[in-house]
Amino acid sequence: MIDKNAIDKLRSLSIEDVAQRLGMKVVRHKALCPFHNDTHASLSFHTGRNSFHCFVCGAKGKGPIDLVMQCEKLSFVDACRWLADDNNISTIERQEWLKPKQPRPAQPIDLPHLEEIMARPMLTAAARHFLFDERRISASVVSRLGISSTDISLPTTGNFRGQWFNAPSLLLPYRSLDGRLMSVQARYLGSRDEAKAKGLPRFQFPAGSRCRVFNLPVLSTLQDGEELWLSEGVTDCLALMSWGKKAMAIPSATLLTDDDLALLQGRNLHMAPDNDEPGQRLFDQLKRHLPDIKRHQLPEGCKDVGEWWKLKN
Repeated sequence: MIDKNAIDKLRSLSIEDVAQRLGMKVVRHKALCPFHNDTHASLSFHTGRNSFHCFVCGAKGKGPIDLVMQCEKLSFVDACRWLADDNNISTIERQEWLKPKQPRPAQPIDLPHLEEIMARPMLTAAARHFLFDERRISASVVSRLGISSTDISLPTTGNFRGQWFNAPSLLLPYRSLDGRLMSVQARYLGSRDEAKAKGLPRFQFPAGSRCRVFNLPVLSTLQDGEELWLSEGVTDCLALMSWGKKAMAIPSATLLTDDDLALLQGRNLHMAPDNDEPGQRLFDQLKRHLPDIKRHQLPEGCKDVGEWWKLKN
């Protein structure tokens, strides 16, 4: 057993100092997330709460012990020993602890397992209610994209020992330009309050995912000068497609690579950003990279494209 006072001291260590000792480069309270193949800093640190949270893969924890446990795959006791305290390790061990550690290679995504999950798309009652009753999404769009769902938790890999998709969730396939499955995103179908109470992320990607854009294959169907609509969320993208528009979802401009931007250069781009600060910020970020993108104002009272679409139906 580790003395409670020693544990309290460990929990009071700066989360950002510990992250740097784990090999992360922390800039403005952000770092590359070690839990998925991150190319833009998506792991955020809250210094007031001494916590961390990745808004891409959903990884999170309440303090430096949690961070070490998850990064180093250690038990609670071993993570405490790794962190070290004057009461339980020697000076030599402490010197080793102060050395930055090299981050481990990202876990490869288990595509054969994900392909098996998505091979026979099915919609649960909760999924049908969300898509067709709440969001008025076209059944043909859902079928064309191969959207599925689950009402039981599913492993994201075939070994059943790692991350699991939460349930109930939509299962949204992310495909490459040529239609190959790249990953699957789970969209939790419970309420925000339920997700918060259970400590569940609303969106999940398996470890190793590199997805930044939803519905990439639409680019291969565009004619010269044809409109391409961009949205912040996948469900807004589904609403645009139900409206008959060709669309893609880009949740974060900061996650786009130069290759992603090159695919969008020269397109007839349109966007109706969400009526909130994150939506306006996303449009401004995209505008800096894609200056010809055209902005459309949502009707008064509509917070996003999904609500705009529902008004028309």
